[in-house]
Amino acid sequence: MDEHDIGRRVKEGIIGVIRGTGEITSAAVETVADTVQTIVRETGETGGAVANLAINATKGAIDAVGEVVGKAVTTASKTLSTTVEAASVTATSVGHAAKAAVIGTVRGTSEAGTETVSAISLSARSAVSEASKVGADVTAAAVGAVEGAIEAAKSATITAEEAASAAATGAVEAAGEISEAAAVRVRRAVEGTIQGVKVVVKTAIGRDGSAKPEGGQQQ
Repeated sequence: MDEHDIGRRVKEGIIGVIRGTGEITSAAVETVADTVQTIVRETGETGGAVANLAINATKGAIDAVGEVVGKAVTTASKTLSTTVEAASVTATSVGHAAKAAVIGTVRGTSEAGTETVSAISLSARSAVSEASKVGADVTAAAVGAVEGAIEAAKSATITAEEAASAAATGAVEAAGEISEAAAVRVRRAVEGTIQGVKVVVKTAIGRDGSAKPEGGQQQ
C-alpha cells in the first residue's frame, strides 16, 4: 500500500463514521482512533515511513472534518446564532479529530515498530497545519493533539509528560509557520496543564510573540 494514499483512506473511513451526525463527538473519538490505527498499522507493515504515516493520517482526519462538518456549517449558517453555534461545532470536531488522529497514529506506528515521540510531534504538526488550510480553529487542533498524546502515552513506552511536550512543541512549530500571531495563540492554548499533565513547549516560537521559526526577525 502506498503510504501517500493513507490520507485518502483515513478521510474516507472517518467520513463514514461521522456522516450521520455531521460532527465528531467525544463518544466517536475512540472509533475514529481505531480507524486511523488500523490504516496506519497496515501501511506501516508494508514499510511506510513514520513521517508520511503520521502526517498523512492526521491530514486525512482533519480533511474529513473540513468536508463533512464544513458542509453542515455552510448549510446552517443563516443567522448569527447558528453561525456561532456552527463554528463551535467545527472547533470541537477539529479538536476531537486531532485527538483521535494522534491516538490512532501512535498506536498504529507503535505496532509497526516506529518511534513514538516522532509520530506524536509530526501528527500534531499536521493537525495544526491542516486545520489552518481548511479554515478551522488551530488552537482547537493543537489542544486536541496534546490530549491525544496524553491518552496515547498510556499504551506507549513514554510518559504522559514526554508525549504532551512532543505534541505541544510540534503544534507550536506548525503554528509558527502560519504566522507569529498563530504561534502565540497556540502556545498559550497548550502551555501549562492539560488533563492534569504539565505541558512544556520546547521551542522559543510563539513566546510572547518574540520569536519566529527559521530565525525570523521580530516585528
